[in-house]
Amino acid sequence: MRRRELLLIAMLGAGYFPQVLRAQPAKGKIGYLHPVTASRNHITFSVLEAEWRRLGYVEGETVLPLAANGELQQLPALVRQLTGKGVGVIIAVGYEAVRAAASGAPNTAIVAIDLETDPLQTGLIRSVARPGGNITGLFLDTPVLAAKWIQLMREMVPDLDRIVFAWQPSAGKSQLDVALRVAQNLRVETTVVEFGVNDDFPMLLSALAGPKRTGIIQLGGPGITTVAEKFVAAAVQHNLPTLSFLGEAARRGFLMSYGPNQKDYFPRAVQLADRILHGEKAAELPVERPSKFEFVVNLRTARALNLTVPPALLVRADEVIE
Repeated sequence: MRRRELLLIAMLGAGYFPQVLRAQPAKGKIGYLHPVTASRNHITFSVLEAEWRRLGYVEGETVLPLAANGELQQLPALVRQLTGKGVGVIIAVGYEAVRAAASGAPNTAIVAIDLETDPLQTGLIRSVARPGGNITGLFLDTPVLAAKWIQLMREMVPDLDRIVFAWQPSAGKSQLDVALRVAQNLRVETTVVEFGVNDDFPMLLSALAGPKRTGIIQLGGPGITTVAEKFVAAAVQHNLPTLSFLGEAARRGFLMSYGPNQKDYFPRAVQLADRILHGEKAAELPVERPSKFEFVVNLRTARALNLTVPPALLVRADEVIE
């Protein structure tokens, strides 16, 4: 055998060319469905895009992204477009997109990225270990997170009088109900403010200004990072500390965030879709829970709110934005 051939075999055996060894040709099409945006500037899309490219999928050919631009009534038509183009699996982001896909594509596998609802309570799956139908994906354990959010807000603002949960009705009530129950158990006064990505935030949040020291915990909903800067600007105007469950929101101005690391967690949705296209069944693929969480503190926003961040919080933060 020639020396060049021996060298090639040795390099392959040592783990060189990992992409060549791991990537397999796509055996179908992935549909991507988002209720707000399919822009590369959006954190969800950019993280997924990097993963499907790594696995050999090509946007416009084997990945077909569609978004409703906030017009949720358009979701069923977008589902029909995707099934009409022969996608073998749909990655649906948020409860409304998952519900539209489940209703409009009952024979197509669906990988959900739904961090707002309980998939068992809403009937999307039969069990976490064996979903049993055409839906699997990424879901969140809200009760544990809700207690953490309240704890962090109380530590950041020791004289806190109440917590406002900013909630998108389109995300469903699962997350809100759990958060309110946790707050009640912790004897925290709460208020709920409904919002949408197209709302007038200064006007919406002006009603919260007053003598009570108030902190806002923004519950999950697709597209919230696209309006984070506007939301925070209105909150700072009314001296309202803010917390989100997404690190990207803190990087865009929220005072704090605590939740799953999107860059670590979200690629698993593409991996599940790829496994389905290579022959595995959604019914038998366990639901994925996040394994890594991140706590981000934004010192710029703290200064704008005239808040001194307790040293204990800074020590625990995974990322501090100066």
